[in-house]
Amino acid sequence: MGTDRIHKDSTPTLIGSVQRALRLVEAMYAEGGATAKRLARVTGIPLPTVYHLLRTLSHEGYVERVGGSFRLADDLPLAS
Repeated sequence: MGTDRIHKDSTPTLIGSVQRALRLVEAMYAEGGATAKRLARVTGIPLPTVYHLLRTLSHEGYVERVGGSFRLADDLPLAS
């Protein structure tokens, strides 16, 4: 069974935590950096979840904390 058949016959599996992390990345990009409270308010993601996601994104090198704000890292660790 090829992967084309799998995608045609079933609905996509969406991972909520990935969607929430991407909403945070988009919000940080739009805001140019923001506090966790501001990101929670803008995205509608509960504040404890925002902190967990930011911690993970920071650990992976995608987010930097500057004072009380979080922003996208200058050098995102994307494959080149």
